[in-house]
Amino acid sequence: MSFSTLIGLVAGIAIVLIAMAMGSSISMFVNIPGLMIVVGGTIAATMIRYSMADSFKAWGMSFSALKVSSEVKDFNELVDITEDLLRLVRAKGLLAMESYELNNSFYNTGVRMLVDGYSVDLVKQTLREKNKLLIEKAETSAGVFRSVGEAAPAFGMIGTLVGLIQMLSNLSDPSAIGPAMAVAMLTTLYGAMIANLVALPIADKIESWAQNESDREILIIEAIDSIGQGHNPAVMRDLLAPFLQASKQVKQSAKEG
Repeated sequence: MSFSTLIGLVAGIAIVLIAMAMGSSISMFVNIPGLMIVVGGTIAATMIRYSMADSFKAWGMSFSALKVSSEVKDFNELVDITEDLLRLVRAKGLLAMESYELNNSFYNTGVRMLVDGYSVDLVKQTLREKNKLLIEKAETSAGVFRSVGEAAPAFGMIGTLVGLIQMLSNLSDPSAIGPAMAVAMLTTLYGAMIANLVALPIADKIESWAQNESDREILIIEAIDSIGQGHNPAVMRDLLAPFLQASKQVKQSAKEG
């Protein structure tokens, strides 16, 4: 999990729990019927909108987006690797890349195809299809979490209405007013927390992660093309320079933000 994600998640949960504990016991914020309405209703609504397979894939992609990968991700480092491979190919041929240790699965796929004798155009087409599939999966996965973010507050409001109806129908019994009000208020709280602390941030995280991965994969596709064409390392760096400039601008914007 990235450092910023970890800090945000821990800080968000801690702030809410501390605020609850300062005014009263945290146990009073636990209401099983309210949780059943919000969590159960949200799951049901999401399953209606998306298939079971899409829902499980969304969770899988969320873990991919949140975890820290050991693969080479830096654009400059990928360009340096490309230069190493170009020099190796120009000196010993494509088969020499087979012994090169490459810690990037997408890049390794392209290199392996070149070593196996596939044409440069076919390798590029295959990698572009993989990149397209990544974007499509990310859009669906982000959509699943946005669906959760939309449904949770709605079912929180449904729970509030249920609690108010129960309360109004039992005004003659003072002991029933408290539990009914708890359901009425807590379901709104549950829905807001699920949406704004979990679902919507994860949806944004998936979209951001997928865009970064896509940009990186497009750079790798161009690098593979340069290797297949046997370009001079200087020419390769000129061809990939726009990717490095764009990456630098993104990092600068993130620092300023």
